[in-house]
Amino acid sequence: MELRPGGPEIRLDAHRRGIAARIAAIISEVDPELNAIAADLAQLYQQRIPRYDQVDANSIEHNTHTVLRIVVDQLRGDSAHANTEELTALARGWAVQRIPLDLVAHSIQIGARRVFELIRQRATAQGLPATVIDEMQDLTWEWATASATAVHLVLQEQAVVGAAHRADFLRRLLDGAIPPTALVAEARNQRLDPGHHYRVACTAWDETAATSDLLAALRAHGATAKLPVVDTVIDRHLVALLPRTPGQLPPPATVALGPAMPLGTASTSYRQARRALDLATRFGRGGLVDLATLGPLPLLGAAEDAADLLTERHLAPLHQHGSAGTEIIATVETYLDCDRRIDDTAAALYLHRNTVRNRLTRFAELTGLDLDRTDDLVVAWWLLNRERQQTG
Repeated sequence: MELRPGGPEIRLDAHRRGIAARIAAIISEVDPELNAIAADLAQLYQQRIPRYDQVDANSIEHNTHTVLRIVVDQLRGDSAHANTEELTALARGWAVQRIPLDLVAHSIQIGARRVFELIRQRATAQGLPATVIDEMQDLTWEWATASATAVHLVLQEQAVVGAAHRADFLRRLLDGAIPPTALVAEARNQRLDPGHHYRVACTAWDETAATSDLLAALRAHGATAKLPVVDTVIDRHLVALLPRTPGQLPPPATVALGPAMPLGTASTSYRQARRALDLATRFGRGGLVDLATLGPLPLLGAAEDAADLLTERHLAPLHQHGSAGTEIIATVETYLDCDRRIDDTAAALYLHRNTVRNRLTRFAELTGLDLDRTDDLVVAWWLLNRERQQTG
């Protein structure tokens, strides 16, 4: 079997051409029974292949009969190359009809076994040598493999096209660039429910096994029985529309979620997810996060003008004290990270608890911010974390 632009081909030299002719002669005897064979195979597929029971039985039987006819016509030909171009074109039509091509490829291989049972019975009845029957079986299997490969190639082709369409749709959706009049039809083409509220999930993307595992977990735990997760990669970030909030993700992943919103306002959910991811990454937060679970961190980017004035007023005196000021700032940051516990702060910095107290006192003297007063505590936390975010 060779892969050609038009699909897989089977080389048939003079000897193999003779084997093909023998197969064609045996099948031609039962041509009137092709409909019966196709019906029998259709029933077999529905019994043995998961999800095939959801496909229309008449469509299965019709397509099976068409494949059998293509094979018979090829075997009856006199070309030195038997190709799968007609089957490839047929598979593309099935893709448009949303017939699952992975099931079609599986059915071809199962069907080949059943067809060859018939060929072997008739060949044995004709007294053909066992070696010839084995060669007939080998060629039948080669046909089945080439046919299944042709269908798989179309499946891959459709996957690439589908991924491109999906990426384009999600980009426009998250940019708010799809008119409401077009949204319903486009959403349904992507297997989205226009009436459902989706959460936008966002995480950094790279080509690693860990990220692939994370994507698999999102698809498994963010889908419902009827609605899949729809995802793509945008600006080196994995972005996914989740029908429901996933319950668990593999550690140490950080995935940010926007609020559940209608598809028409998914751009708002996306902006909030990106903001939450940026904050979580900067401050080392892991797991599933959103702006509501990040506490006061989302406030750090607010009121920039006021923050600049407060920084100049309170932190500039510390910066003027060089390394001593730097030590005081590091001590206060750790103190706040330790929820204002002196002993924990001293242990984290390998300092004596009195040293910590002295630096806290010096902080209050230089900045005018008393960490025992609620207003001053909030301002100190805000300014120090904002500065740490800008320099980190």
